This record gives sequence, C-alpha cells and structure tokens, in this order.
Amino acid sequence: MQAVLTGLIYALLSGLGLAAFLGVLLYFSPLSQGLLPLLASIIVALAVFWGGLCAARIATRQGLLQGLGVGLLFFLVVLAVSWNRGPFVFPAVAKYIAVCLLAGAMGGVAGIAGR
Repeated sequence: MQAVLTGLIYALLSGLGLAAFLGVLLYFSPLSQGLLPLLASIIVALAVFWGGLCAARIATRQGLLQGLGVGLLFFLVVLAVSWNRGPFVFPAVAKYIAVCLLAGAMGGVAGIAGR
C-alpha cells in the first residue's frame, strides 16, 4: 500500500507539473485551445504511467496491481477534487477511468520489466 500511495503522489505532482507546462505552452504559442481535451488526456496518461512505474519499482513485485491501484486512486482523487455535485456524464467518466487504469497498468508492468 505504501508503494501505491507513493506512486499516487508522484502521479499527482507530475500531472500538476505537466499541466503547468501545458498552460505556459498554450499561452505563449499559437496552438489552438481546441487541442486541450486531447492534451489533457495525454497529460493524465503520462502522469499515471509515471506513478505506476514508480509504485512498481518501489514494490518490486505485482507491478500490474500496483499500477492499477495508482490509476484507480488517481481517478478517485481527481474526481473528488473536481466534482461539482452535478450529474455524471458517463461516456466522459468511463473514458477517464479507462485512461487512468490503462496507463497505470502499463506503468506498473514497465516498472517491473525495467528492473
């Protein structure tokens, strides 16, 4: 559990850093803001991948489960912080949790394979 929580912290911090970088990039470049949903999904995937990778390296075993744990916790934390008590839009939530779980699982497997 400690590895998953540490991976979650890595994922949240890297996601925050990548989001700040994206904000600066969009401000100073002629990129269209229409790309924002795609770029946000890429940032989430990279952040959760990194968190799953770090969790698997710390745990040294069960990388898939460690990565899935990071992905699920990342989804729950972001959901808790961003939920505005409105109704859920199921396709968007399903896509977001799929990205989190898939990226976390891939990071966990890569973390064990890279040892």
